[in-house]
Amino acid sequence: MVSTLTNFEPLVNLRQAAEALGIHPDTLKKKAQRGEIPGMKLGKYWRFRLSALDSWLQTQLISPRPQTTPR
Repeated sequence: MVSTLTNFEPLVNLRQAAEALGIHPDTLKKKAQRGEIPGMKLGKYWRFRLSALDSWLQTQLISPRPQTTPR
């Protein structure tokens, strides 16, 4: 029996996600590996949901950046 996934959001690859965020794919991969950006590794490939990236981006815009001390 095959079920229909009517609410399934397609995943995008590393290059597509990086393009959507306007960053280099290597930067996105490193941030995803560290858990800084939501993503999942399926086999040897990284995949992302655009809605999760959008939610993450919204929290980055709202939350204040930590203050750095001048050196």
